[in-house]
Amino acid sequence: MEEKPYLSVIIPAYNESGRKGEELKKNLQKIGEYLDEKKIIYEVIAVNDGSKDDTADFLRNLSGLVRKLDIIDREENYGKWFSVREGFLKADGKFRLLTDADGATDISNLEKFLPYMEKNKDVIIGSRDLDKSKIEKHQPKWKEMLGDFGNMLIQSMMNLRGIKDTQCGFKVLSERATRDIVSQMKLDRWGGDFEMLMLAKKMQYEIVEVPVVWIDAGKSLVGLSGYFDTFKELFQVKIMMLAGKYSYKKSEK
Repeated sequence: MEEKPYLSVIIPAYNESGRKGEELKKNLQKIGEYLDEKKIIYEVIAVNDGSKDDTADFLRNLSGLVRKLDIIDREENYGKWFSVREGFLKADGKFRLLTDADGATDISNLEKFLPYMEKNKDVIIGSRDLDKSKIEKHQPKWKEMLGDFGNMLIQSMMNLRGIKDTQCGFKVLSERATRDIVSQMKLDRWGGDFEMLMLAKKMQYEIVEVPVVWIDAGKSLVGLSGYFDTFKELFQVKIMMLAGKYSYKKSEK
């Protein structure tokens, strides 16, 4: 019988071959090398979100770079956070890590997460805005300004005051937190980060924020419309909260 993974790495993927293929390949290679060196039993779950290119075949050709690669290959595009939910709920790991395909937050940042995982913390999130965080390559100024404004709005509307960076794409949930939180999530596109953290806060999970080193890959598919869609989803979550669409029951350990 195969040993249960300590860590599941979830990677949502959309049109990741072609111009972005080298980033994904490099990211998977680093994940395999780092986790093998740490002797961590792991699996990688990549979710192909109805890509228009050959992302699924491209991923299959990279399977040798990691210990175990499972691919969820969906023909229709439903959105990043639909894919993230699929990956988290399929995973078998004691902990589940969300990371972006482009490796903007390198897997080596997990080093600062491991002590909290050893203490069985349930919700551990990367932050680009803590004092010890480092941005090696910044996003365009307009994206940073929209991000700062959005974070203030998110903190206010989701009751997440004090969380410096809700949107960093490097987050770890325990198996229990996945069961409680991810199963309640409803957003499919861009707003899953703050929906996840809102649910964690409502369920009285401690949210541990960890500084990361982050580099803008410069090839993001998220344009101005993506930011407006995220703000729209923020109000959708608020309406669902007020309408009692979520359950905040926390399971026993």
